[in-house]
Amino acid sequence: MQHALRSDSCARRAHRRLALAIGIVFVGVCLGSTAATADAFRGGALYDKWWAVNAAPEPTMDHPLYPPEGSRSGSTTHRCKECHGWDYKGVDGAYGIGSSHFTGISGVFGSTLSAAEMFDLIKSADGDGTGGTVVNGHGFGALGLSDADIDDLVEFLQTLVIDTDNYIDAGAQFIGDAAQGDALYNGAALCAACHGANGTQINFGTTEDPVFIGTVAVENPWEFIHKVRFGQPDGSMPSYVLNGGTNQDAADIGLHAQSLPTGGGGGPRPDVIPTVSEWGALLLALGLLLVGVRVFTRS
Repeated sequence: MQHALRSDSCARRAHRRLALAIGIVFVGVCLGSTAATADAFRGGALYDKWWAVNAAPEPTMDHPLYPPEGSRSGSTTHRCKECHGWDYKGVDGAYGIGSSHFTGISGVFGSTLSAAEMFDLIKSADGDGTGGTVVNGHGFGALGLSDADIDDLVEFLQTLVIDTDNYIDAGAQFIGDAAQGDALYNGAALCAACHGANGTQINFGTTEDPVFIGTVAVENPWEFIHKVRFGQPDGSMPSYVLNGGTNQDAADIGLHAQSLPTGGGGGPRPDVIPTVSEWGALLLALGLLLVGVRVFTRS
């Protein structure tokens, strides 16, 4: 009888140990699931303008790491894209020497940092939270990004950063199929529903100097493809890739958009050189002005 009771007691203890072990494993799985549930597409929108995504207060001061070489100020200096570029290549890409966005900071494309290292670098001012063993800590944990936000941003950096050279050539033209882009723009991608068939239904600029979807595609194709891939951070335009599109679809749409009106009602932009006919018109106007001046002085 006593032997039976001891056996039963041992069995109960074994069952309790098994239950405890299962519970520990379950808790461990739950605690370790953060990366698995992180949202890389939300991270891509955070990379664009994080306070428009997480509804945090917009920063007012310059970011502590923004260099004196830069020409921007205030909240703009807190946008990841402002230093690392829409092409993710920083000083080695479109925001290199000669760009008005030049900072001299390297990009995130091809980074060899682990997810944990990226998390610490983004969150802590000292880079690792323990005393500064990692330099250039961004300190975003105290500036408005939650741990979940940083998880999403890291997931984007680890999984969805692309080599934009595969989709945009050295002349800043999209590499793709314009006819397919036209079909997507006016069909499945639903671009035309908001931007209009010729891309002028939404003006991002002013009446005097309009900026249309075609303007962005021509002047900053890297921004264009990022926004098609991840949407507008304020939610006014969803991610096309998240809704079934591909990166190549985004490039095809971009190539079509580069054929749409670019605005410029306020006059040619600094990077636009007048055509031969425009030079002729300018010379004619100058000639008429000189004739008028001579006639006036003689009289």
